Amino acid sequence: MLAPGAKADAAAGRYSRMGTTASLAPLPTWAAPAAALVGERRACLDAARLLSGAGFAIRSKPAPGAVVVLAGQAREDVRLRAARTVGEAHPDARILAVLPSGVPNTALRRVLLAGVTGIVFEDELDRALVPTAHALLAGQLAVPVVLGQQIAPRPLSHREKQILSLLVLGMTNREIAGKLFLAESTVKTHLSSAFRKIDAHSRAEAVARIQDPESGIVLGVLAATTPRSA
Repeated sequence: MLAPGAKADAAAGRYSRMGTTASLAPLPTWAAPAAALVGERRACLDAARLLSGAGFAIRSKPAPGAVVVLAGQAREDVRLRAARTVGEAHPDARILAVLPSGVPNTALRRVLLAGVTGIVFEDELDRALVPTAHALLAGQLAVPVVLGQQIAPRPLSHREKQILSLLVLGMTNREIAGKLFLAESTVKTHLSSAFRKIDAHSRAEAVARIQDPESGIVLGVLAATTPRSA
């Protein structure tokens, strides 16, 4: 049995050894988030400046799990091709597209369908690029609020689909009203509601949206041509 003083010395030694062991344990190291940039040189330099200033490691090529920023592609076909190419070559990449302000909602939706999961407008680059990149790394979809309607559009009613189908055939409001046995004012009301849902501002724009194979509404609309009571 140890004397009281010896017990104290032993305990002190034990805690001392534990403390020494703890102090020698290596601290965890955290890798900086990585980003690669694809596109026009000036736009890529602007994006690289913002990301590196926020602690991102800028890579010359996409790394596993990295954010890939598409910047400076003024033409939509070039932008979509770049997004698809990156997505096919690096399935785990988080693709962020920097787009000109004022791009139509339909173009924004097409870039999402091409594999982009983050969108930033050029005039919001300083404010939105870094938060959007962090959101993508956290597994989130990050897009401007104006895209909410495109991501989760309100469904068209059966009557709206019928009327839009006849609109695509070139029929006037009066002709549609006669075919469906509706008042012309009722047709106008349904069209106004449908236009808001599909983000169209004219008859021509509505037809273009419906006939766009990437809009997701063409089959539903064109299949609803059988008249039914209101």
